[in-house]
Amino acid sequence: MASNTLQHVLFLLLAALATSYIAHAGDPDILTDFILPSNCNGAVDGTFFTFTGMRGILDATTPTFNVTKASMAELPALNGQSVSYAILRYPAGSVNPPHTHPRSAELLFLIDGELEVGFVDTTNKLYTQTLQTGDLFVFPKGLVHYQYNNNANYTATAISAFGSANAGTVSVPGSVFTTGIDDGILAKSFKTDVATIQKIKAAALATTYMAHAGDPDILTDFILPPNFNGTVDGTFFTSTHLRGTLGAGTPTFNVTKVTMAELPALNGQSVSYAILRYPACSVNPPHTHPRSAELLFLIDGELEVGFVDTTNKLYTQTLQTGDLFVFPKGLVHYQYNTNADYTATAISAFGSANAGTVSVPSSVFTTGIYDGILAKSFKTNIGTIKKIKAGLKPKP
Repeated sequence: MASNTLQHVLFLLLAALATSYIAHAGDPDILTDFILPSNCNGAVDGTFFTFTGMRGILDATTPTFNVTKASMAELPALNGQSVSYAILRYPAGSVNPPHTHPRSAELLFLIDGELEVGFVDTTNKLYTQTLQTGDLFVFPKGLVHYQYNNNANYTATAISAFGSANAGTVSVPGSVFTTGIDDGILAKSFKTDVATIQKIKAAALATTYMAHAGDPDILTDFILPPNFNGTVDGTFFTSTHLRGTLGAGTPTFNVTKVTMAELPALNGQSVSYAILRYPACSVNPPHTHPRSAELLFLIDGELEVGFVDTTNKLYTQTLQTGDLFVFPKGLVHYQYNTNADYTATAISAFGSANAGTVSVPSSVFTTGIYDGILAKSFKTNIGTIKKIKAGLKPKP
């Protein structure tokens, strides 16, 4: 009897903890039990909440890596419910190329076979693991990650859960190399030549994988660091390290940030800044911010900017001094100063105290991901991968 009571208490504690996390994460809460599509005029019964498209999927064979999703696109009842599923099938030797999910973490449950998995954090540290049947692995929200079935004989199968009804997928190979970003911009970004970029583009990748609040609200006016023993006055809320930044020269593209790392008072305030300086013909390579959209204000010069949505559509614009441009949360984007003579300067605002930055060239090619996995992902040979990796190595 005591054992049953203890189990019941533990269950309630776990449920309470889970509920507290759900309240601060994923899609915004809705104010009704569920949301009906605007064109729904029929009776609402159990069918509305049922998805049958995965019947038989676990027993089916597939010649290539395959994803079957149950998101709000396939099951409209998921709208507002902050959850979705995907079934992933990995034939022998297949790879799910490096990608991100801008609106959710991914919790992968390997139900059959073996998988080599990995993700890269915003400091460019690579975390890897070899999974066995029955293992679970979490890929944090917005970070570049991959899966690889290194078994030459058997298929692996996994079920992934997402804390969003539409987590989105940004394929690194697809969004960077198949959406019309200029060859010269990519060559500069990956520190290689245009011919190498064109070779990768010629593979004609057809990766078709297939609201979202900022930081959690705090319950105090501001948050003091745990080791803070000084007087709280205006100094605590002040950052002075941007003084002179706007007028300073720079030989290469440069970012000066004011996040909670530089200004602890920003903790819990859901906002931060960055000053971006683009010397003539310099580029800010393709990257993402996993925890915030970016609102860029061009205060001097001209910029060519672009981002790629989760359908792999490229949106571009040429900005003049005084223009603003928004890069949606978690999507691959870049900026390029096309002027051969003058520096451009921009101020970017973020809806997070620590938006994070995931550099596509660095996170994919400089963190130790196996050459064979990258060659399979980008549909090229290992020699080409090694050439790109060599170009991105820090100069001594």
